[in-house]
Amino acid sequence: MKHEAELVEYGQELLQKNNSVKLIGSPKNKGGVLSFTIEGIHPHDVATILDEDGVAIRAGHHCCQILHDKLNIPASSRASVGIYNTKDDLDKLNNAINNCKKIFDLK
Repeated sequence: MKHEAELVEYGQELLQKNNSVKLIGSPKNKGGVLSFTIEGIHPHDVATILDEDGVAIRAGHHCCQILHDKLNIPASSRASVGIYNTKDDLDKLNNAINNCKKIFDLK
């Protein structure tokens, strides 16, 4: 649990610094999940491009379409971390997001 919490904290700090990336949710006792959107890119496109870069995420409603409707977003991207992940994995996620933004000509 401590390892996951450290990774989530690191991932949140990393993605908060990334322009166009918006993190979704900030509960006090957060699980090993980073949900986000990238302004101007549909989450299914994000998932496809990240997959091409060797980074696996999920995209969609994640069984909470009502929340997505309330947030006025079509879907979200979700990266999960566990005991097997490292900070390097989150750096790869961030780099793949930057590649995705480059493909869509975002800054």
